[in-house]
Amino acid sequence: PEVIDGKTLTTTVVDLNPWVEYEFRVVATNKIGGGEPSLPSEKVRTEEAVPEIPPSEVSGGGGSRSELVITWDPIPEELQNGEGFGYVVAFRPSGTSTWIQTVVTSPDTPKYVFRNESILPFSPYEVKVGVYNNKGEGPFSSVTTVFSAEEEPSTAPSGVSATSVSSSAIEVSWAPIPWKMSNGRLLGYEVSLF
Repeated sequence: PEVIDGKTLTTTVVDLNPWVEYEFRVVATNKIGGGEPSLPSEKVRTEEAVPEIPPSEVSGGGGSRSELVITWDPIPEELQNGEGFGYVVAFRPSGTSTWIQTVVTSPDTPKYVFRNESILPFSPYEVKVGVYNNKGEGPFSSVTTVFSAEEEPSTAPSGVSATSVSSSAIEVSWAPIPWKMSNGRLLGYEVSLF
């Protein structure tokens, strides 16, 4: 607070964070300056409020077969605004309109893994993560795209042919695997000799 009149013995401190413990000291001042601060007051906790800040760094990917891994940076305790804090994880296959939602009740948890045999490899999902506590639901993060887990390619390259180039070299060529059959980010090809 600003400097308070010398006859006033109370003030209201504003713009504090909800559900945070504070302690206060008071310093008397005059024209010469400030004196010694008082001993600290007892700790006082502000009242609870609905969370105001969604998780940041929402992303994901990786994982095992038939998994969608969603990650985020957990919200620090001083921004949880009350007891019963947790996360609402919402996701949907890209291009669909219905969100699938689940609740993560641990405030320190940085990820959620959705497992389902119907998840196709390396499929894009729209993902957002929200917050809640005993006072209600707070905002969601912005929507981001996360890919489900990759799997090994489901088909071999086609059109393999070999042509002799010299007495010690053969040129091998093939048709690329279609993107949908690669089941992930195609890193390269391996050529074997028989």
